[in-house]
Amino acid sequence: MEKICLDFEAALDFLRGEPAIIDKMRYYADHEEICITSLTMMHLLEVINKSEVVSSFSANVTVLPFDKKAAQIASKILNDMKERSDGFRITDSILTAAICMANDAHLFTKSTGKFEGIKGLKKV
Repeated sequence: MEKICLDFEAALDFLRGEPAIIDKMRYYADHEEICITSLTMMHLLEVINKSEVVSSFSANVTVLPFDKKAAQIASKILNDMKERSDGFRITDSILTAAICMANDAHLFTKSTGKFEGIKGLKKV
């Protein structure tokens, strides 16, 4: 069973009831393990007024942590990106990618451009 990790925008769209995301999640829920990152959970709590909605959602998915392994991967991604671009800095996208990579999860995102150039990140 593969892990499918929703980024913030995909998770927010799911919670807002966007039909296309709901349909994809129904498919994945039958075949894969649905995840979010701890960073996504933080952002959901920040923007959704009802924390019980986020708590209920997070109780039904796996929340992947930003841990030592993810920190090491984020550092490597950052160093790789710095070599290709001046002034590149750590972003939520790098942290999300690192958490996914540390947990061997495929990223589900509508914003693929945010994750361009991150070597080794698997996306669906």
